[in-house]
Amino acid sequence: MSEAVAVVVGLATGRKASQLYPPTHPAFVQAIDSLVTAVGQAAQTGPFTLNLHHGRLYHSSSVIADDTPGVSAIEEAFEVRKIESLTVHPGFGRTDAVGLVEILGLKPSPSLDVEAELAKRGVGAVTVAFLADEDEEEREERDRLREQDRASYHRLLSAMRSVKAQVSQGAGPDLSNAGNMIGGIIGRMLEDQSSIVGLATMSGSTDEELYHSINVMIYALTLGAALGLPEQGLASLGISAMLHDIGKAAFELKDPMHIEAMRTMHPKVGADILSALTVEDPSPMLVAYEHHMNVDGTGFPERPADYIGHPFSRMVAIANRYANLTAPGQGRDALTPDRAVMQILDEAGTMLDPLFTRLFAKAMGVFPIGSLVRLTDHSVGVVCRPGEDPFSPVVRVSYDESGLQLEDPLEVDLAHDERSIVEVVDPASLNVAVSEHL
Repeated sequence: MSEAVAVVVGLATGRKASQLYPPTHPAFVQAIDSLVTAVGQAAQTGPFTLNLHHGRLYHSSSVIADDTPGVSAIEEAFEVRKIESLTVHPGFGRTDAVGLVEILGLKPSPSLDVEAELAKRGVGAVTVAFLADEDEEEREERDRLREQDRASYHRLLSAMRSVKAQVSQGAGPDLSNAGNMIGGIIGRMLEDQSSIVGLATMSGSTDEELYHSINVMIYALTLGAALGLPEQGLASLGISAMLHDIGKAAFELKDPMHIEAMRTMHPKVGADILSALTVEDPSPMLVAYEHHMNVDGTGFPERPADYIGHPFSRMVAIANRYANLTAPGQGRDALTPDRAVMQILDEAGTMLDPLFTRLFAKAMGVFPIGSLVRLTDHSVGVVCRPGEDPFSPVVRVSYDESGLQLEDPLEVDLAHDERSIVEVVDPASLNVAVSEHL
């Protein structure tokens, strides 16, 4: 086992030296000499192999101890390059050592071909085996669920078109289909919240208000889930959020006077529409009426100084504000998701409920799902799931360091990758439709 430790230490020292010094520097030369000596002893009677299994480095069936100098660096270097095993053969010399440590020291990227780099450097006494790619069945299942979730979103969009048409014609809306569909979305959210939150990046050049209503519902459900609401409570919150702007359907948007009236009157009109329905749950009516009432007493409609809005109204107000900030509006550009979270935190205690706002910000994370981010190697991707570390989410890398779109996007957990986020990028600046990358 001492030979295995010596090889790991030699690899780690040589890798670090390759990142710090030119090949002629004495420290680099010494590191290479030490590695050649260590491998020569380990591979004296035959090939010597290091294996990576569940993030731990092994030789034969023995794990390399955590306190071995450099072991964590080599484990990480193997993992991000998807190296499952590395075998050194008798005859391992300086050319092999230099090429190997240089490759282990390269910045990882989706386009890095380890075998090609070994061959290019003339490394002949090293062979590598790679971790298997994601199982094809798992990939197909993920894609199937993605299409299923998007189909559910579009069915709900269609149901909301019917509701809008009924209201615009002066009829009482039939909410049964929409309610059933919301139940399905809640079920999926409880299984895979990140996938459902990702749907809220969808938008359309037509039916903007309907997309907005569904996205507000998704963000409100995110807050409701963070609060630990039971499914029945989530269902009530979901339908309330989706119908928060139902009063707008009663106005003719081609008339400029109607547009201004709609802005200030749609809460009361929406509440009147929903109060006429024979439903036991008053939450949708209250949310429609109260969602523009600010916690500091400003906003509309006017109400008594001691008026306290329904908790769902205060939750939907946050979801509504976030959805508005992250979508382009009249005369303003959309904020990136991280800046939108900062903005609503600034508005906590004035416009927005401070407790719910902090909880929403925590649920969305430092880099909310849907954030387009640039990594330290200049590759670009979309945050698709939170990670173990709030500053290191899971990113679906879609563009390589040269800006070329990858045929097969690569999901990278930054908590286990050498790369990190450099900046959040405005999708409009790169002409990227974020929803197409989730």
